[in-house]
Amino acid sequence: MIKMVVLLFGLGIGFGVGVYWGVNHPVEAKRFADEEERRVLEKQKQLLAKIRSKLDQLANGGTSAAPTGATTGTTGGRSGFIGSTPPAKADPEIDRLRTESDQQMNELDRLLKK
Repeated sequence: MIKMVVLLFGLGIGFGVGVYWGVNHPVEAKRFADEEERRVLEKQKQLLAKIRSKLDQLANGGTSAAPTGATTGTTGGRSGFIGSTPPAKADPEIDRLRTESDQQMNELDRLLKK
């Protein structure tokens, strides 16, 4: 209980000092906020690139599978759940997500160039 009160008290003091500093030093506060926003956008761009690579792996996963006539495991060449290859056509949901990620990446590039 006392720990929670001390933490809330510290949070209130930190917030108050931050507001006071921001009001009395507007140029430095603006520079600090711009730098923080730039870092967030760069991290978001890195995360979006990772998501894009995973979407590419999902979209191209069907083409890198074993040949159809290959014998796998104990199936003896029979088609089965494990031995079968996924369909060659692309999933429309993956395509939609890829186009959305492209749009977001373009928007992030535009915001970072400002």
